[in-house]
Amino acid sequence: MAKIVELPGMGSRNDPQKDNEEKAQELVYDAWDNDSAVARKRLARKALELDPYCVDAYCILADAYQSIDKKKEYYTKGIEAFTKRYGAEYFAENTGYFWGLVETRPYMRLCAGYGDLLWETGEREAAIAQYEALLELNPNDNQGLRYSLINWLLAMGESDKAGKFLKKYNDENTFILFSKLLFIIKTESANTKKFTAAYRAASGANPLVTPYLLGRKKLPGYIPEYYSPGDDNEAITYCLGAKAVWEEDETAMTILQNLADKWN
Repeated sequence: MAKIVELPGMGSRNDPQKDNEEKAQELVYDAWDNDSAVARKRLARKALELDPYCVDAYCILADAYQSIDKKKEYYTKGIEAFTKRYGAEYFAENTGYFWGLVETRPYMRLCAGYGDLLWETGEREAAIAQYEALLELNPNDNQGLRYSLINWLLAMGESDKAGKFLKKYNDENTFILFSKLLFIIKTESANTKKFTAAYRAASGANPLVTPYLLGRKKLPGYIPEYYSPGDDNEAITYCLGAKAVWEEDETAMTILQNLADKWN
Protein backbone atom coordinates (compact mmCIF):
# COMPACT_ATOMS: atom_id res chain seq x y z
CA MET A 1 0.00 0.00 0.00
CA ALA A 2 1.28 3.46 -0.89
CA LYS A 3 2.61 5.54 1.96
CA ILE A 4 2.33 9.30 2.02
CA VAL A 5 5.42 10.86 3.53
CA GLU A 6 5.03 14.07 5.54
CA LEU A 7 7.63 16.50 4.21
CA PRO A 8 9.18 19.56 5.82
CA GLY A 9 7.02 22.57 5.09
CA MET A 10 3.86 20.53 4.47
CA GLY A 11 1.97 22.21 7.26
CA SER A 12 -1.35 23.97 7.60
CA ARG A 13 -2.90 26.33 5.07
CA ASN A 14 -1.35 29.18 7.10
CA ASP A 15 2.11 27.86 6.28
CA PRO A 16 3.82 30.43 3.96
CA GLN A 17 5.62 27.67 2.06
CA LYS A 18 2.35 25.86 1.43
CA ASP A 19 0.77 29.12 0.26
CA ASN A 20 3.64 29.62 -2.18
CA GLU A 21 3.20 26.10 -3.52
CA GLU A 22 -0.48 26.76 -4.17
CA LYS A 23 0.25 30.10 -5.82
CA ALA A 24 2.89 28.46 -8.01
CA GLN A 25 0.40 25.82 -9.09
CA GLU A 26 -2.14 28.51 -10.00
CA LEU A 27 0.51 30.11 -12.24
CA VAL A 28 1.04 26.71 -13.85
CA TYR A 29 -2.67 26.47 -14.61
CA ASP A 30 -2.53 29.95 -16.17
CA ALA A 31 0.46 28.90 -18.26
CA TRP A 32 -1.34 25.82 -19.56
CA ASP A 33 -4.23 28.01 -20.66
CA ASN A 34 -1.99 30.51 -22.46
CA ASP A 35 -1.30 30.14 -26.19
CA SER A 36 1.87 32.24 -26.09
CA ALA A 37 5.15 30.37 -25.53
CA VAL A 38 6.69 33.59 -24.19
CA ALA A 39 3.91 34.00 -21.65
CA ARG A 40 4.10 30.34 -20.63
CA LYS A 41 7.83 30.69 -19.97
CA ARG A 42 7.27 33.85 -17.91
CA LEU A 43 4.53 32.26 -15.81
CA ALA A 44 6.56 29.08 -15.28
CA ARG A 45 9.57 31.08 -14.09
CA LYS A 46 7.35 33.01 -11.66
CA ALA A 47 6.05 29.69 -10.38
CA LEU A 48 9.60 28.50 -9.74
CA GLU A 49 10.42 31.70 -7.86
CA LEU A 50 7.59 30.83 -5.48
CA ASP A 51 8.25 27.09 -5.38
CA PRO A 52 11.61 25.81 -6.72
CA TYR A 53 10.19 22.28 -6.56
CA CYS A 54 7.22 22.96 -8.85
CA VAL A 55 7.77 20.12 -11.33
CA ASP A 56 4.95 21.18 -13.65
CA ALA A 57 6.76 24.50 -14.20
CA TYR A 58 9.86 22.66 -15.40
CA CYS A 59 7.66 20.62 -17.72
CA ILE A 60 6.16 23.79 -19.20
CA LEU A 61 9.61 25.28 -19.78
CA ALA A 62 10.90 22.08 -21.40
CA ASP A 63 7.90 22.08 -23.74
CA ALA A 64 8.08 25.80 -24.53
CA TYR A 65 11.68 25.81 -25.82
CA GLN A 66 12.70 24.64 -29.28
CA SER A 67 16.34 24.09 -28.30
CA ILE A 68 17.16 20.46 -27.51
CA ASP A 69 19.74 21.59 -24.94
CA LYS A 70 17.17 23.80 -23.20
CA LYS A 71 14.61 21.02 -23.19
CA LYS A 72 17.09 18.61 -21.63
CA GLU A 73 18.11 21.23 -19.09
CA TYR A 74 14.59 21.73 -17.80
CA TYR A 75 13.65 18.07 -17.90
CA THR A 76 16.69 17.13 -15.83
CA LYS A 77 16.24 20.06 -13.43
CA GLY A 78 12.63 19.05 -12.84
CA ILE A 79 13.56 15.42 -12.22
CA GLU A 80 16.31 16.50 -9.81
CA ALA A 81 13.91 18.85 -7.99
CA PHE A 82 11.34 16.13 -7.37
CA THR A 83 14.00 13.62 -6.31
CA LYS A 84 15.59 16.10 -3.92
CA ARG A 85 12.26 17.09 -2.41
CA TYR A 86 10.92 13.59 -1.76
CA GLY A 87 14.09 11.56 -1.32
CA ALA A 88 15.10 7.96 -1.86
CA GLU A 89 12.91 6.65 0.98
CA TYR A 90 9.78 8.00 -0.69
CA PHE A 91 10.65 6.20 -3.94
CA ALA A 92 11.45 2.96 -2.12
CA GLU A 93 8.22 2.97 -0.12
CA ASN A 94 5.93 3.94 -3.00
CA THR A 95 7.37 2.05 -5.96
CA GLY A 96 4.53 0.19 -7.61
CA TYR A 97 1.91 2.72 -6.48
CA PHE A 98 3.31 5.97 -7.84
CA TRP A 99 0.40 7.11 -9.98
CA GLY A 100 -1.93 6.64 -7.03
CA LEU A 101 -0.21 9.56 -5.29
CA VAL A 102 -1.33 12.81 -6.88
CA GLU A 103 1.94 14.63 -6.12
CA THR A 104 3.86 12.16 -8.30
CA ARG A 105 1.96 12.84 -11.50
CA PRO A 106 3.85 15.97 -12.61
CA TYR A 107 7.06 13.98 -12.13
CA MET A 108 5.68 11.06 -14.16
CA ARG A 109 4.62 13.41 -16.96
CA LEU A 110 8.02 15.10 -16.94
CA CYS A 111 9.91 11.80 -17.09
CA ALA A 112 7.73 10.57 -19.95
CA GLY A 113 8.41 13.74 -21.90
CA TYR A 114 12.12 13.35 -21.28
CA GLY A 115 11.97 9.76 -22.50
CA ASP A 116 10.29 10.90 -25.71
CA LEU A 117 12.97 13.54 -26.23
CA LEU A 118 15.75 11.03 -25.67
CA TRP A 119 14.26 8.72 -28.29
CA GLU A 120 13.77 11.53 -30.80
CA THR A 121 17.39 12.68 -30.39
CA GLY A 122 18.82 9.21 -30.90
CA GLU A 123 19.57 8.33 -27.27
CA ARG A 124 17.51 5.20 -27.61
CA GLU A 125 18.90 3.08 -24.79
CA ALA A 126 18.47 5.97 -22.36
CA ALA A 127 14.88 6.49 -23.57
CA ILE A 128 14.05 2.82 -23.01
CA ALA A 129 15.62 2.93 -19.53
CA GLN A 130 13.55 6.01 -18.71
CA TYR A 131 10.29 4.30 -19.68
CA GLU A 132 11.22 1.05 -17.94
CA ALA A 133 11.88 2.98 -14.73
CA LEU A 134 8.46 4.63 -14.97
CA LEU A 135 6.76 1.28 -15.46
CA GLU A 136 8.55 -0.06 -12.41
CA LEU A 137 7.16 2.85 -10.40
CA ASN A 138 3.70 2.38 -11.91
CA PRO A 139 3.14 -1.11 -13.38
CA ASN A 140 -0.50 -0.29 -14.14
CA ASP A 141 0.86 2.17 -16.72
CA ASN A 142 -1.84 4.83 -16.51
CA GLN A 143 0.23 6.88 -18.98
CA GLY A 144 0.10 4.27 -21.75
CA LEU A 145 3.90 4.15 -22.03
CA ARG A 146 3.85 0.46 -22.96
CA TYR A 147 2.55 1.26 -26.42
CA SER A 148 5.69 3.20 -27.34
CA LEU A 149 8.09 1.07 -25.30
CA ILE A 150 7.16 -2.17 -27.06
CA ASN A 151 7.90 -0.61 -30.44
CA TRP A 152 11.14 0.90 -29.16
CA LEU A 153 12.28 -2.52 -27.97
CA LEU A 154 11.43 -4.01 -31.36
CA ALA A 155 13.35 -1.24 -33.11
CA MET A 156 16.40 -2.04 -30.97
CA GLY A 157 16.17 -5.77 -31.63
CA GLU A 158 15.13 -6.48 -28.02
CA SER A 159 12.65 -9.14 -29.09
CA ASP A 160 12.78 -11.09 -25.82
CA LYS A 161 11.90 -8.03 -23.77
CA ALA A 162 9.22 -6.99 -26.25
CA GLY A 163 7.68 -10.45 -26.11
CA LYS A 164 7.52 -10.32 -22.31
CA PHE A 165 5.86 -6.92 -22.42
CA LEU A 166 3.30 -8.16 -24.93
CA LYS A 167 2.43 -11.03 -22.60
CA LYS A 168 2.22 -8.74 -19.59
CA TYR A 169 0.19 -6.04 -21.32
CA ASN A 170 -2.08 -8.24 -23.41
CA ASP A 171 -4.58 -5.53 -24.38
CA GLU A 172 -6.88 -6.30 -27.27
CA ASN A 173 -6.57 -2.87 -28.81
CA THR A 174 -5.12 -1.37 -31.98
CA PHE A 175 -1.79 -0.38 -30.43
CA ILE A 176 -0.99 -3.78 -28.95
CA LEU A 177 -2.41 -5.80 -31.84
CA PHE A 178 -0.27 -4.00 -34.41
CA SER A 179 2.75 -4.32 -32.11
CA LYS A 180 2.06 -8.05 -31.90
CA LEU A 181 1.92 -8.18 -35.69
CA LEU A 182 5.29 -6.46 -35.98
CA PHE A 183 6.73 -8.72 -33.26
CA ILE A 184 5.57 -11.88 -35.07
CA ILE A 185 6.91 -10.67 -38.42
CA LYS A 186 10.27 -9.87 -36.84
CA THR A 187 10.56 -13.14 -34.91
CA GLU A 188 8.68 -15.60 -37.17
CA SER A 189 8.80 -14.13 -40.66
CA ALA A 190 8.39 -17.59 -42.24
CA ASN A 191 5.22 -18.37 -40.30
CA THR A 192 2.71 -17.11 -42.87
CA LYS A 193 -0.29 -18.53 -41.06
CA LYS A 194 0.61 -16.86 -37.76
CA PHE A 195 1.35 -13.39 -39.08
CA THR A 196 -1.70 -13.51 -41.35
CA ALA A 197 -3.91 -14.21 -38.34
CA ALA A 198 -2.18 -11.40 -36.43
CA TYR A 199 -2.72 -9.03 -39.34
CA ARG A 200 -6.41 -9.82 -39.58
CA ALA A 201 -6.84 -9.31 -35.83
CA ALA A 202 -5.02 -5.95 -35.95
CA SER A 203 -6.90 -4.77 -39.02
CA GLY A 204 -10.13 -5.85 -37.40
CA ALA A 205 -9.38 -3.46 -34.54
CA ASN A 206 -8.63 -0.59 -36.91
CA PRO A 207 -8.48 -1.05 -40.71
CA LEU A 208 -7.33 2.56 -41.14
CA VAL A 209 -3.83 1.93 -39.75
CA THR A 210 -2.30 -0.01 -42.65
CA PRO A 211 -2.84 2.66 -45.34
CA TYR A 212 -0.95 5.14 -43.15
CA LEU A 213 1.86 2.68 -42.42
CA LEU A 214 2.28 1.95 -46.13
CA GLY A 215 2.17 5.62 -47.11
CA ARG A 216 -1.03 5.21 -49.07
CA LYS A 217 -2.51 7.90 -46.86
CA LYS A 218 -0.51 10.89 -45.64
CA LEU A 219 -0.16 11.40 -41.92
CA PRO A 220 -0.87 14.87 -40.52
CA GLY A 221 1.85 16.71 -38.65
CA TYR A 222 0.02 16.74 -35.33
CA ILE A 223 -1.18 14.26 -32.73
CA PRO A 224 -4.98 14.27 -32.39
CA GLU A 225 -6.31 15.59 -29.10
CA TYR A 226 -8.57 12.56 -28.72
CA TYR A 227 -9.49 9.33 -30.45
CA SER A 228 -11.95 6.46 -30.21
CA PRO A 229 -11.29 2.75 -30.87
CA GLY A 230 -11.30 2.06 -34.59
CA ASP A 231 -11.44 5.66 -35.80
CA ASP A 232 -9.08 7.68 -37.96
CA ASN A 233 -7.61 9.61 -35.04
CA GLU A 234 -6.61 6.36 -33.35
CA ALA A 235 -4.92 5.19 -36.56
CA ILE A 236 -3.05 8.49 -36.82
CA THR A 237 -1.97 8.37 -33.17
CA TYR A 238 -0.61 4.84 -33.52
CA CYS A 239 1.20 5.54 -36.79
CA LEU A 240 2.83 8.77 -35.63
CA GLY A 241 4.50 6.71 -32.91
CA ALA A 242 5.15 3.48 -34.81
CA LYS A 243 5.53 4.19 -38.54
CA ALA A 244 9.27 4.92 -38.32
CA VAL A 245 9.83 1.63 -36.47
CA TRP A 246 8.00 -0.30 -39.18
CA GLU A 247 9.90 1.51 -41.94
CA GLU A 248 13.27 0.54 -40.43
CA ASP A 249 12.45 -3.11 -41.27
CA GLU A 250 12.18 -3.64 -45.03
CA THR A 251 11.02 -7.23 -44.60
CA ALA A 252 8.20 -6.14 -42.29
CA MET A 253 7.07 -3.50 -44.76
CA THR A 254 7.09 -5.98 -47.66
CA ILE A 255 5.07 -8.52 -45.68
CA LEU A 256 2.63 -5.81 -44.57
CA GLN A 257 2.15 -4.66 -48.16
CA ASN A 258 1.50 -8.24 -49.34
CA LEU A 259 -1.00 -8.77 -46.53
CA ALA A 260 -2.81 -5.54 -47.35
CA ASP A 261 -2.98 -6.43 -51.04
CA LYS A 262 -4.41 -9.85 -50.25
CA TRP A 263 -6.87 -9.08 -47.49
CA ASN A 264 -8.01 -5.49 -48.11
